[in-house]
Amino acid sequence: MTDGLQSCRHVLLYGPPGAGKLTVARSLGDRHGFRVLDNHLTVDPALRLFPFGSPEFGRLVEQLRVALLEAAALAGLDVVSTLVYASGIDDRHVATLVDASERNGATVTLVQLAPSAAALEARIGAPSRRGTQKVTDPALLRDLLERFDLRRAARADDLVVDNTTISAESVADLIADHVGPASARDPRPPGV
Repeated sequence: MTDGLQSCRHVLLYGPPGAGKLTVARSLGDRHGFRVLDNHLTVDPALRLFPFGSPEFGRLVEQLRVALLEAAALAGLDVVSTLVYASGIDDRHVATLVDASERNGATVTLVQLAPSAAALEARIGAPSRRGTQKVTDPALLRDLLERFDLRRAARADDLVVDNTTISAESVADLIADHVGPASARDPRPPGV
């Protein structure tokens, strides 16, 4: 923040499949002027080249996410990006994303969406998930939740929201209140 203006805000919104990350991110964008970078902007193109979980896939996803976050921070844009975080496995990846934003002038806040397991199972069957690369099979969700720690917060000071019964709009407002006022440099009016 060398120009005397307020730092832009970057929110890393994470949670297991079906947590409502994209729904909340879109609401944060609509209601509070954040640009939305959902995880499928990087995952889907990487899947066209490499199998999920391969080293090449992981490297490409990270390169794309870093490039997007760096560009947004350098432009002074408020951004919300989404990801699925597995404790112990994705710690380095999250640190890399935070660094990409912070070293380019953004203030980063991590927010975990933590709805109940029953809510996750109900949500993955939503019609909006069909025809996407998103998890839609309850058995696969249960397997992922058993094999990976997708419920632990990445950092002790993360904002953790149980959004089992809270609307996406209310969660977006809670996040916006937590991260503070909009960036003075973002040229786009809120909601555009």
